[in-house]
Amino acid sequence: MPILRSDDAPEFDMDGIHVRGLSSPNRGAEEIATALVDIAPGQTITPHTHDHEEVVHVLSGRLRFLLDGQETVLLPGDTAIVNAGSTHSPTGEDPDGARIVSVMPVGTVRIEPDGRRSSPPWGE
Repeated sequence: MPILRSDDAPEFDMDGIHVRGLSSPNRGAEEIATALVDIAPGQTITPHTHDHEEVVHVLSGRLRFLLDGQETVLLPGDTAIVNAGSTHSPTGEDPDGARIVSVMPVGTVRIEPDGRRSSPPWGE
């Protein structure tokens, strides 16, 4: 059973949004990729979809969450289940920012509105 220490987790910058990879194949996970994501006030992750389901859980702060054209505010403890193919985009709403955990199957692909596809580096 691998134990993953926070201090050893790889960090990534996604256009100013801080991402810390938690579980991934490179860290011993076979099926689930998780990441800790810090979104500063007013920062937005651009609208996109995935080819697999993503679960987003808010740990702290307020998060404005756009899901398939409907906007809602998520608070600490709230979870959004984003089905494959659903367009989504979170924005930090709290003056102190927002911290979320993103969970998705290993190998999930991010799909931009123009059709470009990429694999999140923290999920490898």
